[in-house]
Amino acid sequence: MLPASLFMSVETAPHGTASENICTALRKAILEDLLPAGRALPQSELAAGFGVSIIPVREALKHLEAEGLVAFMPNKGALVIGLDEADILEYSQIRAMLEEQAAAEGVRHMTRVDFARVEDAYEAFVAGVEGPQGMVRSGALNRAFHHSIYAAAPRPRLLEMIADLNTRLDRYIRGHLIIEGRTEITHDEHKAILDACRNRDADLCASLTRAHIMEASRISVEVFRRRHAGLTVC
Repeated sequence: MLPASLFMSVETAPHGTASENICTALRKAILEDLLPAGRALPQSELAAGFGVSIIPVREALKHLEAEGLVAFMPNKGALVIGLDEADILEYSQIRAMLEEQAAAEGVRHMTRVDFARVEDAYEAFVAGVEGPQGMVRSGALNRAFHHSIYAAAPRPRLLEMIADLNTRLDRYIRGHLIIEGRTEITHDEHKAILDACRNRDADLCASLTRAHIMEASRISVEVFRRRHAGLTVC
């Protein structure tokens, strides 16, 4: 049986079509590990829980399939899918290359208004990851900080590809923040990136961004390995 909280979450998104609201609720549940990899998503149960017909449920699942979060398996229906270690590393390497370029382009085109948005996003991350819900919020806040830099770049298709990779990787990459002391290191890395933006140093911002992403990926893979081996993460 699917968790009751899944069906309650759609009430907070009353706008848009039924399939869009269902897609948003399912995506949020998957990215926050409420629906872990391997979890079956019976269309009839989803339709009953959301109070809709099968049609918008299937549309939502098809959209999530395109995002790499759901797969339709023969004789099993829709399932939440996860990544293995090789997937995480490959996607992270691609993400690092794309975000390195986006960071450089963003700094080169950044206005004073753009930089003010970067500062706001940095401060929101620092404040938002504190407390018991910090891990849940960290993925969105981290994306918002980096995107605030990339948004200044006139590269819409590049930003679309980055957004897709972030969706696929988020539940794994934010795992590095559970390591003791890692949150403070992340703050420092973000501050260095912020300072590079302030100094209009596009090359430095790009290299710092790439290093930041690859280090977070390395640690997250280690967390992934330990969890799958049944070891304690600390």
